[in-house]
Amino acid sequence: MPNQRVVLITGASSGVGQSTARLLSQKAYKVFGTSRNPASAEAIPDVEVLPLDVRADDSVRACVEAVSSRGGRIDVLINNAGYELAGAVEELTSEETRAQFETNFFGVVRMVNAVLPAMRRQRRGHIINVSSLAGVSSIPFLGMYSASKFALEGYTEALRHELKPFNIRVSLTEAGFLKTPMMSHRQVAAHPIPEYDPWRQRALDATRASEEKAPGPEVVAETLLEILSSNAPQLRYR
Repeated sequence: MPNQRVVLITGASSGVGQSTARLLSQKAYKVFGTSRNPASAEAIPDVEVLPLDVRADDSVRACVEAVSSRGGRIDVLINNAGYELAGAVEELTSEETRAQFETNFFGVVRMVNAVLPAMRRQRRGHIINVSSLAGVSSIPFLGMYSASKFALEGYTEALRHELKPFNIRVSLTEAGFLKTPMMSHRQVAAHPIPEYDPWRQRALDATRASEEKAPGPEVVAETLLEILSSNAPQLRYR
């Protein structure tokens, strides 16, 4: 279909990315998803899943080139790839902290920089960054995750102003607690400090309890569809 909008979604093997890929493909978008290990990703009808590591320039470049070639262009980039790092900020090593930002923040920057030249040439596009309420109000013992999302918020707000003259739209989603596979894949500090044990455990137990009662990733997928369907999308969607 020549008028199909071509969408690239990072981190589409589970959770929000997978739900979004499934929903948009049902709504006649041409969807490309990504995963670090596409062979193990669940197949979604009409969605092609490509290999991508947002931490690596070469991988980002190859992925964007593949989507541009197969889809003819990229109309929408949804930056969803990310993970949560848990622990008191004192407990986290500089290597752990850098790794958190390398995926959650610099991974987004790499993807945006890779798609922008073509979007500027075609004078249209939409970039949506999947943030979190943790990027608005920091969560104790998820402090570095929150910091990476705070950085994403500031970056995205500036990007929206800078890209407006090119008719490129920029938006953020800011979900609260969600019940997704991310809950079970949360990384924890490799060198915990015993003095923090009672408070860390209490905080992470409370977070887990809130996630268990929370809606699933479909609520974010529906919001992303709403954003893409809007003639005047907002910056922030909470």
